[in-house]
Amino acid sequence: MVVSRDERIAEEARRGFAQDLEIVNASDAREALRLLRTFVPACVVIDIHTGSSGGVGLSRDMRDVPHLRDVPILMLLERDQDRWLAGQAGADAIRTKPLGTSDLVAEVTALIGSAAGNAA
Repeated sequence: MVVSRDERIAEEARRGFAQDLEIVNASDAREALRLLRTFVPACVVIDIHTGSSGGVGLSRDMRDVPHLRDVPILMLLERDQDRWLAGQAGADAIRTKPLGTSDLVAEVTALIGSAAGNAA
């Protein structure tokens, strides 16, 4: 799942991952939470400047919901100064934008692999 108002981020995900992998997009935190009631994604990429409650609020909300608590979160920042805030919100990985397609795919793949290893 990609949560961002920035269409370029969603496009990077669509370009980088296999065609048979479903990429669900949400433009803000409220829409993301509504979608997360119906499915549990393998990973969520959250832009810190997502609308509504923002990426930090969405990350915190996900950590409070039992079935979403262990979903890996990659938080995308505008500036490095927000790393502490993203970490406090529960982000598993933190990167500063811009993030190219190969870096996005590598980060998400590592998070999913780490989560699968922890579940075993």
